Amino acid sequence: MPHQTLDIEIQRLVSKSTLECEPLTPVSEVLASMAKRRCSSIVVMDQGHAVGIWTERDALALGDAADALSRPISALMSHPVQSLPGRTRLGDAVVHFKNRGIRHCLVVDDDERPLGMLSQTDLVLGHGAEFFLRTRAIDSIKLSRPVVVTPDTSLLDAMHTMRTGGLSAIVVRYPAAEYGILTERDIVRLAAAKALGDTVAEHATRPLRALRRSQSLYTARQTLVEHRIRHVGILDDHGELAGVLSLADILSNIEYEYVHELQQALRERDEALLQSAYHLKLADRVFEATLDGVMVTDLNGVIERVNPAFTELTGYSQAEAIGQTPRLLSSGKQGPDFYQSLWRQLHEHGSWQGEIWNRRKNGELYLEYLSISGIHNPDGHCTHYAAIFSDITQRRQDEERLNHLAMHDALTALPNRTLFSERLKHAIAHAERAGRRVAVMFLDLDRFKLINDTMGHGVGDHALKIIAQRLKQAIRETDTVARLGGDEFTVVIEDIEDIRHVAQIAQSLLSVVGHPIDTHGQTVFVTPSIGISIYPDDGTDPQQLLMQADLAMYEAKDEGKNNFRFFARQMTAASMERITLETELRNALAAGEFRLHYQPVYDLRSGEIACVEALLRWQHPTRDLLGPGAFITTAEDSALIMPIGAWVLREACRQARLWIEEGFAFGRISVNLSARQCRHEQFLHDLTTILSDTGLPPGRLQLELVESMAMTGNGVTEALLGELARRGVSLAIDDFGTGYSSFTYLQTLPVDTLKVDRSFLAGIDAERRDSAILRAIVAMARSLGLTVVAEGVENEEQLGFLREIGCDRGQGFLLGRPVGAEGLGCAGIGG
Repeated sequence: MPHQTLDIEIQRLVSKSTLECEPLTPVSEVLASMAKRRCSSIVVMDQGHAVGIWTERDALALGDAADALSRPISALMSHPVQSLPGRTRLGDAVVHFKNRGIRHCLVVDDDERPLGMLSQTDLVLGHGAEFFLRTRAIDSIKLSRPVVVTPDTSLLDAMHTMRTGGLSAIVVRYPAAEYGILTERDIVRLAAAKALGDTVAEHATRPLRALRRSQSLYTARQTLVEHRIRHVGILDDHGELAGVLSLADILSNIEYEYVHELQQALRERDEALLQSAYHLKLADRVFEATLDGVMVTDLNGVIERVNPAFTELTGYSQAEAIGQTPRLLSSGKQGPDFYQSLWRQLHEHGSWQGEIWNRRKNGELYLEYLSISGIHNPDGHCTHYAAIFSDITQRRQDEERLNHLAMHDALTALPNRTLFSERLKHAIAHAERAGRRVAVMFLDLDRFKLINDTMGHGVGDHALKIIAQRLKQAIRETDTVARLGGDEFTVVIEDIEDIRHVAQIAQSLLSVVGHPIDTHGQTVFVTPSIGISIYPDDGTDPQQLLMQADLAMYEAKDEGKNNFRFFARQMTAASMERITLETELRNALAAGEFRLHYQPVYDLRSGEIACVEALLRWQHPTRDLLGPGAFITTAEDSALIMPIGAWVLREACRQARLWIEEGFAFGRISVNLSARQCRHEQFLHDLTTILSDTGLPPGRLQLELVESMAMTGNGVTEALLGELARRGVSLAIDDFGTGYSSFTYLQTLPVDTLKVDRSFLAGIDAERRDSAILRAIVAMARSLGLTVVAEGVENEEQLGFLREIGCDRGQGFLLGRPVGAEGLGCAGIGG
């Protein structure tokens, strides 16, 4: 929008034929006048003074009173009337409309006499919005979902919906997916015709004219103007109605640009006034107001005046600067050619702008953004130059810091995956020209997950920092070590003449990483496994070389860890299968191939379902339905367990909520929780969001933790379990008896359920000792107030034994196999 547009006085935009009436005019006559003139408002005048206003929006309340049409307009009008002087600039009017939240405003002359009405529509159609409308798409506006009613909706109900929802229009959906629209203006017309007793089907405009959301706001405005309408439907990419756009929506979404242009126009106006060295009073005001340094020189570059900000930025006082030239600030970092080019452009074009290094009085260098413009007298001759500059040293440092963060790992400060890829590409290009080799190493820390799970992420992060420094110090400055994420590092070794040299470097890395690490008072031992690929022997593509090094690393792990392997074409099928499985897992999550089956847990006394455990299955596209044993280890190793676990938790909670609504008495829904998922910093937040989104009460959820994870003594885990218990979530120890099996430690944990590993029940026939252990577990759990669930109930003898020893609950194929949600029955078990 041109700057001068904002200076247009609004008296040029108002309608000169403002609709007026007297205070005692019946509402029915007001409606007839507005409908006939197609006006959106009417001003109530009393002895030449505007005492109130009534708009199409007010007409929506007519259905609330039976005698509304016969009442005088003074009883329903809004007052006092918002007004603006006719000399108000367009930009100021936009700000006024925005701050007051109004749609109409009375424009008055200097004597407060009405000149006409100004509406939001006038602001959009009047002047200056074309630039913004052409450059912005409809999609840039956040449209609310349209309110849609059926054709048999009464007009009175539609008016109530529009009024309470603050809607200027409502959409009517007809059969065969056809839409119509009923607007405030239609209500005025129908009220004037006393036809408010009808339904919307008879009076809505159909079909609704529509545009796609990818079209421009300018197209939308032109459509509204050309067809003399104020609303147009907006279709999404699938052709479905996504919203309704009005002229008011356009105005409210370009107000920011109007205000921004207003501020820009004011700033440029002040700078233009500064060009006149003769308007000293105004120049002083601008000098005092701006935080940018300002320097005015004659045509020879001799400084005639500087502002206070100049002194603040450079250290030179006004007395020290006047009479000098800008060479006073010279840093020596720009050569003669730079200044010759600057003066040449200044003489040829009258202005110059760019970045330049200067020096303060104290000798400190700083980077400034400088803009120089010629000041012309009324005859058009240049008499002075005005230089305006700001210190951008800190901004440049911030930009460099952000660029560094974008290309480096935040924890270790090593290059990240992006920078590593760039350097590998550069190394390959250099090697191709020089006829040299490049080695790519993929380094993974052995069993590092155990450190995070048992000692906490603080210890793990500290160890990663130390390992990163050791790796960086162990290679040449010309080589690159990067962190891809987690405990994975990569190394690029350039200018290789002998492959044996690569082996020596790999052996050196094994040694430096394997040294003990002292962290937070604990000693940690970490060993790496390294895979190596060579350019151009193993390939020429960076991604191919990285993948081959990754495969070789898995070979090193399979052969005992803490060693290195070069890539070979005969890499085992197991390595390829591992990579393939990880890729398929990523695709499975995106493709929605995971399923949940549900297995009931029965109360052995009542025979009723006490709990339902959600069990993950993978509907593999070629391998049929897979249980978790086929893929869960790979998911854990690749960190895919996080998104997969979140999906399981959300889907299980969603299904449980459906069962509640259907009246299915399932007790609690039980979900297995991995150690990695449990210790993720976002877990509690994600759990809260899932429970909120699905509407499942926390008391209907049980989380199952493996015994080793719950009993590590890790303070972080204990704090998490305590918080879950306080929220009402049930906690169960799964596979109890296979790990620590500490009843003493159980006293400190807020768990309420023990699920005894199936191996104990399976051995009660052959091993009497297992029977005794199971009896002891049940007895000790009862003394601690814990519920015991026996897993793996597969025959009647086992079931009888559990009832004999007083076991609370049972789960197994005898009682119920895992099935889909639709196949889970409600029947109990026999007594």
